[in-house]
Parts: sequence; structure tokens; C-alpha cells
Amino acid sequence: KFAYDYQLGMHEVTCGQFNELMGGKKGRVTLECTKKKLPAVNVTFYDAALYANAKSKEVGKDTAYIYSSLEFDKGGHCVLMDGFKFNPNVDAFRLPTEAEWVYAAGLSFNAENSWNANNSGFEPHEVCKKKDGNGFSDLLGNVTEWSNDWLGNFRDTVITNYVGSMNGGTLGERIIKGGSFRSEPQSINLYARGDVYTVTGRSSSGYLGFRLAYGKIKNPVWLDPSGDAVS
Repeated sequence: KFAYDYQLGMHEVTCGQFNELMGGKKGRVTLECTKKKLPAVNVTFYDAALYANAKSKEVGKDTAYIYSSLEFDKGGHCVLMDGFKFNPNVDAFRLPTEAEWVYAAGLSFNAENSWNANNSGFEPHEVCKKKDGNGFSDLLGNVTEWSNDWLGNFRDTVITNYVGSMNGGTLGERIIKGGSFRSEPQSINLYARGDVYTVTGRSSSGYLGFRLAYGKIKNPVWLDPSGDAVS
């Protein structure tokens, strides 16, 4: 259940949007774009978080992601945020929680109406070429998307303002949602939370991108490793 309102991007952040805001900055990655309207892919969770922070600063807002220092790989991708914390109590751009993503995608679910393995040619397509029927585009296909949440166990109960697990366990695992241009339609669903590989904040792939959410989360609730609610 939600006791707050939130906004969700109509489509995945494009390569052109990412480079316009982030490209060329010292130590930061510039993505390769064959077309500016293709989804931004090969981005780590931390790349996406930095983009969200930069978007918040661009419009004069506080930032949702806090850290003490950053580590980049040779390609300019951020692979570690020391002292990472998510602040849900600010009006800021951020990644959507798993609950927010599932609610939006579930408003009109039709996996056949997506860029998937049956029609994509096994490559990403420009955003908004397929509409989901719920006001959004490409929630179910095109590229999978980063969620804001750590990966943890669910509990068989109703949670209000759920924001995931308190941490990602010993591996620091995170959640990705949706299908991609590589997915068979019958495999695309609302409840899948990962990939064939272990997903951590430094993971990236050519079929993994992200979209932004916006807004503070009032009275957020996490679940600890025992499944107990923590606020």
C-alpha cells in the first residue's frame, strides 16, 4: 500500500539525456549512442544514482543519494559509493522502489506488447515506440531497469510505503525489474527481481537501463533479514 504520491518517468532515460547531463565530466562515463533516443544502457546502479542526483541539482532540489566518496573504473563508470545512504525524506529524483515499479507496470500488463525476443531483432529500440497502455512506455520490455531497493526476502503480509530490504546481504545484491529485448514474452512478469547473474551496484549490461521516479516517501518501511518491518 502507498500513503504517498509519486511520479514515474514515462520512459527509460535515454542515452542522449544521460550524456547531455553527465557526459564529458571529469572521471564520468560518456555512453556510446548510435541514436540519442535509445535507452541508456551499460550503466551501473551508482551511475544511475549519480544521474538522479545531477537531475535534482539541475532543478534546484536536494539529492536523494548520499555518499562520502566515489570509485570509478577505467571506463568512467561509478562502481562504488563509500558511505552510501538513500534519503527518502526529500523531494528529489531517484530510482523507483520495486513497489512503485510493480504498481505502475501492473496497471496495464501485456508482455506481448513490448520489445522482446520475438520482435526486437535482439537490440534495443528508441523509447516510446511501444506504449504500455497505462501512460508509460517500455516498462515490460526494451531494457530491464534498475530498482532503488536492496534485494531481500518478502513477507506474507501487507506493507505500507515499502522500500525494500535494509541491505543487500553479504554480496550487496540489488533488484532489477522488467523484461528486455532478449526476453521471451512468457518469461516477462511483475515478480521477477534479478538476472542470470548476481546483480550488485557495480553490475552493468547492454540490456540494463533505468528510469527515474520523483518525490519523497513519507514514513518509509524496510524489512529486516527476519522479515520484520523497520521504519
